[in-house]
Amino acid sequence: MMVLPLRAIASQILLLLVAVAIESTVFHRRLAVSRRMSVQYALALDLLCVALGWLGFFVIVEMFGSHPWMIQVMGYVFTGRFIASPGRDGIESVLAGATILLFFSSFFLKTQALYHFQRLNIFPFESEGLYQQFQRAKTQRLVRYQIRVDQDRTILLAHGLSHGAIFLLLVVMILGL
Repeated sequence: MMVLPLRAIASQILLLLVAVAIESTVFHRRLAVSRRMSVQYALALDLLCVALGWLGFFVIVEMFGSHPWMIQVMGYVFTGRFIASPGRDGIESVLAGATILLFFSSFFLKTQALYHFQRLNIFPFESEGLYQQFQRAKTQRLVRYQIRVDQDRTILLAHGLSHGAIFLLLVVMILGL
């Protein structure tokens, strides 16, 4: 018998929509790209992170499935509640550490993915202002570096804002407000 975590799927879709909305707005304003391109950036980067995140989750479950902490996490994913058991002690600190690790891992993944998508011309960079900088610059390498730094800062801002909103939504969902 297969168990389908419908609550987790619905929550993931809600959180993904929130993240894409926030991140695409930041991309549109800070990177001077069209709304359509900013939504494509945000959607592609977030879907990549979600897919790799779930893949990593299943690998970790396979490796540590019988550990009390994993039982707690799986219980939360499938039921929306932590299981009251003696093994629950200390799970809060593990979840806090995992959350911080996931935040920075997904930020790194997003910056690298956007860089490689643009390098492979999957996402051509369409900002006119940046093209003008290329034409006026003494060295294209310096301008490319500046563009990359600006994109990384923008991704960090968008990522931080979306994760802050997601954190608030999760608190509301957990507390049942």
